[in-house]
Parts: sequence; structure tokens; C-alpha cells
Amino acid sequence: MTVITGPGELASLLPTLLGFQPRESVVTVLLRERGELGAILRLDVWDLINDEASLAAHDLGWAAMREGARRAVVLAYTDREDEGCLALATAVNALEDTVATVEPWMVTDGRYYNPGCEDPRCCPPGGRAVPAATARSARSRGPSVDPGATRAPAAERRLVARAAARWERRRARGEEEWRGESAELWRRALNEGVEGPAPLGRLAASLGDVRVRDALLLMLIPRSGRAVRDALAGRDSTAVAAALGSGLRPSRPPVAARFAAARTLLEEVLEHAPRRLCASAASTLAVMAWWEESPGVARAWCAVALDHDPGYRLALLVLALIDSAGPGPEDGAG
Repeated sequence: MTVITGPGELASLLPTLLGFQPRESVVTVLLRERGELGAILRLDVWDLINDEASLAAHDLGWAAMREGARRAVVLAYTDREDEGCLALATAVNALEDTVATVEPWMVTDGRYYNPGCEDPRCCPPGGRAVPAATARSARSRGPSVDPGATRAPAAERRLVARAAARWERRRARGEEEWRGESAELWRRALNEGVEGPAPLGRLAASLGDVRVRDALLLMLIPRSGRAVRDALAGRDSTAVAAALGSGLRPSRPPVAARFAAARTLLEEVLEHAPRRLCASAASTLAVMAWWEESPGVARAWCAVALDHDPGYRLALLVLALIDSAGPGPEDGAG
């Protein structure tokens, strides 16, 4: 168990807990009784100041409520203090609805301070130096899934978000045609790969549609052309049932090259896509891990999906399938 004694120690401890040095990040540490460490949640500063900041803030507040946190400490690690203060304020406002005590702190240039504090005894001009991490501080909890840790640079994600929004608007011209075009985008990407933000944005946006998402999974199974067409049309046909078999597992082994290409593309989508579009990619990866009989990996991807959308049905379905199958080697059976 890790116990935090103050914001300075926490600021020095977080890189060890996260496994990386946060930069241009807002890190929320949820605390239980007596200062015991709970969940650690990281967002980019950009996530909390862009046009979708309200969605990111809602997700943060929801996560704190699920954790049952009594206290939250929010630290903005940034070299751009004006943007950092705005992001910090957005995070604090979201948390104050569900957490009794919320403390905001800025960490910049090796120093930390509370931007709302006017007491020089607490926050002297220029802040206090972040102390060096101690041997005691290094005793942290085990690794956890943090989708934000591998997010692409903010500039790249902005370009992908714009491309995704443009592709979503195109849907208004006709849903059936849009789904067909989206499926073709995925077919081409599986065969040729993608380069640049625009194709990634279109892939991310198309995956937000359940039918396109299901069609992508079916594309990975040999001789499933009819099933793909039925999935895009929303038909629960015998072709779909024959391709997937029982328990959401494929009736035939997936095409290895396509399977590997899909996994790479989906991870790229997760790195670049807007938060509102991440649950579909993570859930698709969960299904693929389930196909590989890797329940531990599938659970981790489900956790990523549910962090972005707590009610995402495919992730909940995969978790139910894992639970119904009983513990496997990865889940600690022996």
C-alpha cells in the first residue's frame, strides 16, 4: 500500500507510479481513507481545453464516482501555465460534484504550487521545488492500464479529430452508402496500411458505427463476404452466425496477416482518436484478444473501453463471456 503525505511527495512519486514522466498532462490521483492511494487518471491538457473538454470532464467525474474517492489531488504537469490552469480548473469543477475534497496543483519547471493559494507560507513566490523521489516512495502498486500513456502528440490528435468529424458529417448524405464506403476504407487499410491523420480520422469515425465495427471483425474471418454485407445492412443472418460461431468466437481461424494489420490499425486509432471514439477500437481489440484465448488481455482492453464509455455494450459482453468461461491460466488458475 502506498500512502501519500503531501503534494510535494505526490508530485515526485507520480512518474514512478505511471512509469513515465507526464508532460502537458493533468493527472488526477484519487485517495481513500487516511490518504491511501486509489486510481490514477491521466488526461492531456488539450483534452480539457478543446471543444470536447466537457466529455473528458464528464468521464473524469464518473470515474471518481465509481472509485468512491473521498479526496482527489489534481496535478497539471505543463510548461504552458495559462493552458495548464484552464485544464486544471475544468478537471477540478468536474470532480467537485462527486468528491468531497479536491486539491489543484501546478507542476512546472521542477516546482509546484497551488494556483489559487495566496498564502506565501504554503506557496511561496515561484512555488516549492519538487523533492527527489525516495526509496520509500518507489514502493508503488502494480502496473495498470493507462490508455493515455501512449497517446499521440496533441497536434497529431487534433488533425485526426478534424478528419473524423468531417467523415461523420458525410454520413448525412446517406447512411447505407456511408457504411459501404467506411467498410471499403477498412478493407483498403487492412491490405495497404494508412499514412497520415486523414485516413486515421476516417477509420476512427467509421468504427463508431456498430455495423461497421462488426463488419471489420467479420473481414478478419475467411470466406465471410456475405456475412460482412449482412452486418453492414443490420441483418442478423445465418451467414453472420456461421462466421462467428458460438460465444463470439470465429468458426474459422482468422487470416493471420489481416488479423495483425487490424491490431496495428486499431492501436493507432486508439493513440490518435478523440476520446469519444476510443471505446469502439478498444472493444474490438478485446474481441480479438478473446479470439486468441487471452482473457487477461481481453479484460485489459475492456477496461480501456469502459474508461471511455462505461456502458459500451461490446466491452460488457466480452467481460460476461470471460466470466462465464471461468478462470483461465492468465486469470490466476493453477
